[in-house]
Amino acid sequence: MAAAQMQAPTATRAAVVDPTTLSVVWNRFEHILAEIGDKALYATQSFVMANVRDLGQSLLDPRGDIVAVAAYVPIHVFTAEVSVKSFLQKFEGDFHPGDFFLGNDAYIIRSGHLPDWTLLRPIFYEDELFGFFQFRGHMADTGGFLPGGYAPGAYDIIAEGLNIPPIRIIKEGVLDEELWGLVKRNIRNSDVVEMDVFNVNGAMAQGEAELSRLLDKYGIETVKQCMEEMLASGERAARAQIATMRDGVYYGESGTDWDGQTDKPVNVQVKLTIEGDEMTFDLSESDPQCSFINLPWGTTVYSCMEAVYSMLDPHVPKNSGSMRPVHVVAKEGTVVNPTYPATVGASQITISVPLVDACWEALAQLLPERAMGGYCRHHCPINIGMDPRVIDPRTGTVKQYFGETFASDGSGGAMSGFDGWQGVGNYRFVGCMVRPDMEVFETQIPYRVMRYELLQDWEGAGEYRGGPGVYLEMVCNEDLPPDAATLLQTGNSDGMRFAPKGVAGGGDGRLNEMWIGNPLSGERRRLPTMSLEHVAPGEIVYHWSSGGGGWGDPLSRALASVREDVIEGLVSLTRARDVYGVVVDEATMEVDEQATEVLRKDIKAKRTL
Repeated sequence: MAAAQMQAPTATRAAVVDPTTLSVVWNRFEHILAEIGDKALYATQSFVMANVRDLGQSLLDPRGDIVAVAAYVPIHVFTAEVSVKSFLQKFEGDFHPGDFFLGNDAYIIRSGHLPDWTLLRPIFYEDELFGFFQFRGHMADTGGFLPGGYAPGAYDIIAEGLNIPPIRIIKEGVLDEELWGLVKRNIRNSDVVEMDVFNVNGAMAQGEAELSRLLDKYGIETVKQCMEEMLASGERAARAQIATMRDGVYYGESGTDWDGQTDKPVNVQVKLTIEGDEMTFDLSESDPQCSFINLPWGTTVYSCMEAVYSMLDPHVPKNSGSMRPVHVVAKEGTVVNPTYPATVGASQITISVPLVDACWEALAQLLPERAMGGYCRHHCPINIGMDPRVIDPRTGTVKQYFGETFASDGSGGAMSGFDGWQGVGNYRFVGCMVRPDMEVFETQIPYRVMRYELLQDWEGAGEYRGGPGVYLEMVCNEDLPPDAATLLQTGNSDGMRFAPKGVAGGGDGRLNEMWIGNPLSGERRRLPTMSLEHVAPGEIVYHWSSGGGGWGDPLSRALASVREDVIEGLVSLTRARDVYGVVVDEATMEVDEQATEVLRKDIKAKRTL
C-alpha cells in the first residue's frame, strides 16, 4: 500500500433521546472515567504516571468508537479508537466478563511508543457486551537495551523494548500465569509494573460496577441511544464548524532537531484541504522515515485531531463522531507513517509536537483570530541508572531508577487576549500534566535541584506575550561511587533548532539549551537532544528552556502589562524599552507615558525605512 488514509465512517442517525437524560448520562460517563484515572493515579508506582499524570482513559462502544473521554493527556485519550480496533480485529468478538487485555506494539496497536501500554477491559451488562474501558499509561519500564524507552541508537524496535501484541492476560477473572510471567521476565522493576497493571484493572472493574448502576436506572436501550446521540452531536458540531471555513488549500511545516544519527533536522509538511464540511490533512511530503523519532500511524492521525480540537469551539464534543469529517493521508515509509521495524522511541515528543505546530500553521490561515504562538518543545532529560548505595533487602538487587523533573519545560504561546501559559511545556500536555515536587524527585533520583526559576527576557514578545522561559540547575550527588551508572537520556527533548513561532506579528521564543559542567575544572560540554550522556558525581546539569511565541505587535502591548512584567522580573528595563517601546523609570517603576509615545512612534518609523 503506497499510502495510509483515515476515512470517516458513514454517519449514523441517532435515535431521539430526552436531552436531560442525555446530559445526565454523558456527565456520568465522564465522571466514571475521571474516577478510574484518579484511582490509578493515586495508587500507581510508575514515577511518570504518579508524579506527572502521564495517562489517559476512554469509554468506547462495541464497535470501538470513542464515546466519552477523561481530562487527562489527550494523546492517550484520542488514540484509543485505533488501538482498541486492533484488539477487536484480533479477538473477533471473543470477549467475556472479567477479561483484561494489554498491548503496546506500535505497528499493531498503531500508536504510542513502547513504554505506553494500552490496557483494555470489556464492559458487560446482563451478559451483553456494552463497550470497553481503555487506559493508556507510561509504565515504569518496558524492557529494551536501556530503561525508559527514550534511548537513541537502538538497532530496531525490538531493541527498544518488549513489543507486546494485543494479548489477554486475564480470562473470565483468571490470570494467565504463564503469559504474564513471560512479560514480567522481560521488563525491569517488574513488581512495580505488575502493581500498576492490576491496579488499573481494579479501577476499571469498579467503573464497570458504576456503569451497571447507571444502566439499572435508565435501561440499556436508553443509554445506547444516548451513546449514539453523543457521537452524532460530535459529528454535527464538527461539520458545522468546518463548513464555516473557506474552501481551499493551506500549508504548514515544522521539524525536529534530528533523529540521533543524521545530524540534520527532520521535517513534517502539511497540506490542508477544506472542501465543504470536511477537511483533509495530506502529510505525504514529510521526510522519509529515519531512526528513533518515527511516529506510528494512529498517533499521526490523532495529532492532527488535537490541532483541530484546539482551533474549534471548545464545546465541540471530543469523540469519534467529531473525528468523522477529518481525513489524514500520508505515504508509507515517511516519518509520520513508518514501516516495521523502524524505531519510534522519541516519536510522541519529537515528531508529534512539530506535526501539531504545522497543522496549527495551516489552520491559522483559516482562523487567524484563534491562532496561537508556538509552545516550548519538551526539554527535560530523563535520569536513569543504578544506585549501588541502595540494596533491596527482599531481593538483594541494586536500585534501578527512572525519572525526570519535568521542571525544565518551558512555556506556552500567546493568543489574542491572553498571554502564554507559564511553565506548561509543549502542547502535547495541554495543561493536563503536572511537575513533580522537587523533594519527591530528590528522594528517588540521586540528584539535587539547586535552582528552579523563570528566565528574564526569554518570552516571545507581542501584544500578548508568550510565557517566560524556565531555568533549572541540578547536581549529581557527590557521594555516589565514581563508577555508578548515572545517565541522562535526552531522546525526550527537542527545540535546539526550532524556536516557538510568534503569530500575527509576535516574536519567536528562544532556542533551548542544555549543558553539563564540572565545577572543579570549570569546563562545560553541550548536552544535545537525542543523545545519552554519563554524568559524574558532582557534575552540574544546566537547562535553559524557551518561552512561548508571542501574538501581535509588541508595540501594541498595554503599558500596564509591560510595567507589571518589569516589576515581576520577566522583562528587563532594556527589553521593555527596545522591544515593547515602553520607558519605565528604574527608581519608581512608573511608566513615562510621554516618552513612551515618542519612542513607539520612532520605532514604527524605523520599521518602514
